[in-house]
Amino acid sequence: MIAPILLPLFSLLTALVSSPTPVLEWEVTQRTASTCTIEIALATTGNPELSKLSLVPRHSTNSISVTPSRISCDDHWVNNNIHHWMWRDNPDVVSLTLQLEWDKAEHESKVPLLDIDWEHVNQGKRQRWTLGTIILPRESFSTATTVQPKATRRAKLLDTNSAEVDLQIQQFQAGSFVKITEYIPSHCTCEVTESSGASLRKEENAQIFLWFQAPERQKLAPSYILKCASEVKTLAFDGDLEIAFGTQTKTSHLAGVEWMEALPALNENMELNLPPDSSSVTETRTNLRDLHRDTRSNTEVSYAVQLVANHRDLSADEVAAYIGYSGSYTIYRHEGWRKYLLPEVSTYSEAHSVRSNIWTSTLAKDAFVTASLEGERITVQEALLLSNQTWIP
Repeated sequence: MIAPILLPLFSLLTALVSSPTPVLEWEVTQRTASTCTIEIALATTGNPELSKLSLVPRHSTNSISVTPSRISCDDHWVNNNIHHWMWRDNPDVVSLTLQLEWDKAEHESKVPLLDIDWEHVNQGKRQRWTLGTIILPRESFSTATTVQPKATRRAKLLDTNSAEVDLQIQQFQAGSFVKITEYIPSHCTCEVTESSGASLRKEENAQIFLWFQAPERQKLAPSYILKCASEVKTLAFDGDLEIAFGTQTKTSHLAGVEWMEALPALNENMELNLPPDSSSVTETRTNLRDLHRDTRSNTEVSYAVQLVANHRDLSADEVAAYIGYSGSYTIYRHEGWRKYLLPEVSTYSEAHSVRSNIWTSTLAKDAFVTASLEGERITVQEALLLSNQTWIP
């Protein structure tokens, strides 16, 4: 499982930085008491004038015989038991098979054998990396003690068509490469709210979280908001987890979701204040402070500022506690939503001033101006045309 890690990883690295460190993976494919076969994959990037790969034996391993496979290059030579390959351009991906032989009595398991070095010259500057060390593997392998990564997906329903999705990855090796691929259902959008230190990459049908070197922490916990055209709870959640460390790669399928209790109503809707819409609203308005209806005529265009929207009635004390507003407001009920609006005004400029004051004096930073005609919600653009008023940015 070497190439499936390197190629997607390096396509992203190339986009992120101009000259990233090359990435090396190696895997033991065969092992006896005195021989082993090792597959090496090296991914590079950039447009150097010269590139060189070297296999440098450790001082204590001169008795080990190294027989490499033939690879396409401009030059290959051996000097002081060191193999060198050179290219006059960038080889992108180098695949190499090594046959190693040694005296069984002279070497034990877990002994460092070879350092793998990479050099290139780019715009007259020379750079050199030691990408890794080939270590003599154990003769027999056992995965019984391998720590298996744990991955979970949980979601909280924000409304019928949206949810906050939390991912948790535990029991991973610090410094390992971790990749989470979340497949986004059709007709849905994904907005990452917590990356947990990951590099983000978005594809047409997937949101990808990448940790090139996982940090030393107990878990990785990215999250995102999923908004869909249909009911979120009817959709299938699917994804993949890939963890690579040293020569080992673990890929697992992450399907399904555990639904959690919804967020508290006000917090939920302060984050999800609905944009203006042209839907009609039910004529059920209650002034919680004055306990009487606004007696102004509904035969003209009017404007109001919407503070928040949620799925239950909030008391005046709750509104004051959570967003720091203690003035008058009305509640419009529409399709299960409670939309909290300030008293109506006759001009857009007045509503714009009220909104600006709300932004600076309360926690309702996503408050916006709405418009209505004879008690029915219309868009602000329609209201401006009907009332011959000018929009203010």
